[in-house]
Amino acid sequence: MSISLRKHASKLIAATLAVSAMASVSAAALEQPVAVLSSNLNASVGTVLTSDEINTAEQALSKAKAEAEAKAKAEAAAAAAAKEKAEAEAAQEAAAQTAYDSLLTEPVAAKTVSYSSSLLATDAIKNNATSLGNYKLTFYCPCAACNGVAGAKTASGTTPTEGRTIAVDSSVIPLGSRVYIEGYGVFIAEDTGGAIKNNKIDILVSSHDRAYDLGVQYANVYLLD
Repeated sequence: MSISLRKHASKLIAATLAVSAMASVSAAALEQPVAVLSSNLNASVGTVLTSDEINTAEQALSKAKAEAEAKAKAEAAAAAAAKEKAEAEAAQEAAAQTAYDSLLTEPVAAKTVSYSSSLLATDAIKNNATSLGNYKLTFYCPCAACNGVAGAKTASGTTPTEGRTIAVDSSVIPLGSRVYIEGYGVFIAEDTGGAIKNNKIDILVSSHDRAYDLGVQYANVYLLD
């Protein structure tokens, strides 16, 4: 066999191994000894490859196997990372939905009214509640100056409670509705007022001084139910 033919035979074995690895053939194909491939080729071309030529082909096989294993590991790692990310996102969405559901069911307790960046609307609120737009916020208290009669009940018959009671335009926000005021939290539409029209909400606080100090604010408002 000529030197040229030997070189072509050696290259053919190396190429066969490389293509086999890239084509993701069975592991058994890559495990087949080069000597066996050489023997099979010898039967076809009628000669025997030298040990150097077989070594060259064996090196090509080793490289092809290493590359195939590295590719498999990289693909497995990428798949595991993608699965972990998807599971984390699903858990986060579930937690956000649970938090939103609690806004609809948990009692709205008395609390001190104040702005907090921790009470900005979450994606769950934005995606599930009805956005009413940006509202003008004013503040009032149960005193006679604010209500005409000190200690009067709300329009819905409840006792005015800071952190729960707000006065609304009932033609826009029905009495009894849960309302999320961004930066302030959840309230119940329990009261009305002659000056409370359209996109204006009056938030009840405990004293006239606090109502005066809080002044006028603006916030995005969401109807929860």
